[in-house]
Amino acid sequence: MKDFNCVDVLISVPLDKVFTYKSNFKIKIGSVVKIPFGNNNEIVKGIIISKPYIKKINFQIKEIISVENYESILSDTQLKLLKWSSTYYLVGLPKIFNSVFSKNILDINLDEKYHQNKNRKSNNYKTNLIVDHSKNIIINIINEIKSNRYNNQILILCPNSYKTQSTYNILSKENKDTYIYDSKTTSSDKIKIWKDVLMNKKVIILGSKSAVFLPFISLKKIYVIYEHNYLYKETDKVLRFNARDCAVVLSKIHKCDIDLISDSPSLESMYNTKKNKFKFYDKSKKLKLKTDLKRISIHNKLENKLKNKIDGIISSDILNRIKINFEKNQKSIVFTPYSSDIAEVEESLIKSNPNYKILSISKTSTVTRNQLEKFFKKINEYDIIIGNYSVIDGLDQFNYNLLILIDPDKISSLSNYRSNEIYFQLIFKVIKKVNYDDKKVIIQLSKSDSSELKDIIRYDYFKIISKEMDERKLFDYSPFKRLISLELSSKKKDDSLSKGEILFNEIKNKFNFCDITNVGLVKSKGKIFYKIYLKLDRVRNLKKNKKIIFEEIIKVKKRKEFYNNLITIDVDP
Repeated sequence: MKDFNCVDVLISVPLDKVFTYKSNFKIKIGSVVKIPFGNNNEIVKGIIISKPYIKKINFQIKEIISVENYESILSDTQLKLLKWSSTYYLVGLPKIFNSVFSKNILDINLDEKYHQNKNRKSNNYKTNLIVDHSKNIIINIINEIKSNRYNNQILILCPNSYKTQSTYNILSKENKDTYIYDSKTTSSDKIKIWKDVLMNKKVIILGSKSAVFLPFISLKKIYVIYEHNYLYKETDKVLRFNARDCAVVLSKIHKCDIDLISDSPSLESMYNTKKNKFKFYDKSKKLKLKTDLKRISIHNKLENKLKNKIDGIISSDILNRIKINFEKNQKSIVFTPYSSDIAEVEESLIKSNPNYKILSISKTSTVTRNQLEKFFKKINEYDIIIGNYSVIDGLDQFNYNLLILIDPDKISSLSNYRSNEIYFQLIFKVIKKVNYDDKKVIIQLSKSDSSELKDIIRYDYFKIISKEMDERKLFDYSPFKRLISLELSSKKKDDSLSKGEILFNEIKNKFNFCDITNVGLVKSKGKIFYKIYLKLDRVRNLKKNKKIIFEEIIKVKKRKEFYNNLITIDVDP
């Protein structure tokens, strides 16, 4: 057994662990190195994430080949957030890096040295939950930035690319040091932004989700626009993080204020205000406003079918209202909760009037930055915009006066304990637009009974939230329990079912520290997978119990019978 001078190296591959290498080079945390990796000793790049330490090893250990970049490409605070995310979301650090960042980040070359921010910061930083009208949000942020004359870095998170771009269009006119960092940003621009942030330059970063993991040095303020929006929760990647929650942790790491802004705050945020973790401000007294029922029309889909007033997905009455609006040179937005229904909506509209100039927003992942920029320049050339959740929050620059919701109650039928809240927030947001923006709203229901919707319209926000909290508490859902979802998928439905049942039967005997709910087969986004809920106490032995879950699932993944199955751990689903 020999003593070696060792370091831990993060390699950008989807694995659950970091690797130990020996080295005699001068290196530090964040240095980029070249190393031999795998059975074939392929030369790859890695990042040092530990200080050198002495370790006794009785097996062969590989050696670092060379130092590519001595200066750290990570900030201390960034690494703290990444490590917290790994522990909290039960995902290996390399998987996080591989999931969130482009491999081109390892190619960064720093032209000059920089110094991590060592300034002492006040412990008086706050997490503020602010209720404000959507039209005031950006104006208030601009005014605050002007009045405080920040010489530091600012992060502004938006729920989707449309809202990010529309916010940039306004904010960049006032602040030239404003940049977008999201899925539409090119690799070369991401590297430039990364370097500017790391060199502690004065920047305002606008982004969605992954921007929270940038290497900030001196973050002064964080804003999360529409903090309630469920799109802040990543659902497609290995790391199922919530950007809003990560932003709150980031504010604590940097000891800076964070404003969570919404016109209908999330249930979790309201819970945190009751626990005195967040400070609550209702700037516009918006949550207590009464609804102007004269501006809202409710159409029952089943009744219209019986009266032969519906052909396709939209009733003839609604199609006629859109046509009258068009003849008055006024514009409309049509919302449907399912992307798969957008084409059918467009078909019905074209059939009704082929002269409409229509834009359908379905798959935002295929839209480029240039297309987004052109879209906002020409946005008011369209007569009608059709889309899913993105159209509600991201199209403030579209001068429409009629908003139509097609079958929004489909949301409440989803197999997700949050579906009622998502449905309520959508309706609440829309009906409050009526009071502020002088718009009219038409809601077409897919269910035969519209009493549920009428109740939502007449209730005030606090009653609805209180009712939902009571229900969550009764069934031990978030925020009263720490919820972890295990999702097992396979290429074959029958295999998902059989392996899912095996997994459930095994863990129900091993995880005696939590309540386990066997949800079974679930269909989401065209995929079928087996879901199991684990409900843990939020405080008692939480970290220890989460570690047990993580280690057990790692063992299961290594078993031959589960080789063809993908098992995903989703914390706070």
